[in-house]
Amino acid sequence: MSTETPELILFARQPVAGEVKTRLQPQYTPEQAANIAQYFIETSVVNAVNHWAGPVSIYVTPDITHPIFHRLAAQYGLKLYRQNGNDLGLRMHAAIKEGIKRHGAAAVMGCDIPHCPQSVFESAFGLMANKRAVLGPTRDDGYYFLGMAEPYAELFTAIEWGTDKVLPDTLSRAAFLKIDIVLLSTLQDIDTANDMLEVARFFPGLAQFLDQGATATAATAGGTTEAMVTDRD
Repeated sequence: MSTETPELILFARQPVAGEVKTRLQPQYTPEQAANIAQYFIETSVVNAVNHWAGPVSIYVTPDITHPIFHRLAAQYGLKLYRQNGNDLGLRMHAAIKEGIKRHGAAAVMGCDIPHCPQSVFESAFGLMANKRAVLGPTRDDGYYFLGMAEPYAELFTAIEWGTDKVLPDTLSRAAFLKIDIVLLSTLQDIDTANDMLEVARFFPGLAQFLDQGATATAATAGGTTEAMVTDRD
């Protein structure tokens, strides 16, 4: 049964060394990258719980066995689900369909934006409560947030995830389908050590990790980044 309060669905991968945030290497070891991923997940959950006015759930991959997910679900009263689908697009579409069925509107959001400001959550919720489709772009032409009241499969299929085609292709398809998508603030997602340095300038929570990635110096700053929505996380 649907209740008309938009649901926020956080997408996360198990923070296991060697299987997550691999693009932080070689500046960080696999163990350090996993610790950073866990911090991102925990911070993203806290932000969502504190700033999203509706229900929050977390969809994880490859399964729900990692203790961090069960701890967060119990601590914050979150529903915990396994992501289902053969690629990222299918998994996001399946999650959004389920969220819409439960709550009338739903959004997927990655955990690579632990610095997402309260104003973005509030703006997105208000728009979605009025049945608007909403998208949060990243600076590298991906997106960190996509919410809607209708589960448009075309926005999730045959997308080249992890490339700079994600955002333009998604917006092009939305225009073709005559979906009026409202754009949120453009944010920097964190995939690489360069991204860590850039975001740490205004988000102090990352300072604890900068000394670990000592080789991620200013000499490497300014490189290109990759999209939040990627299977190469």
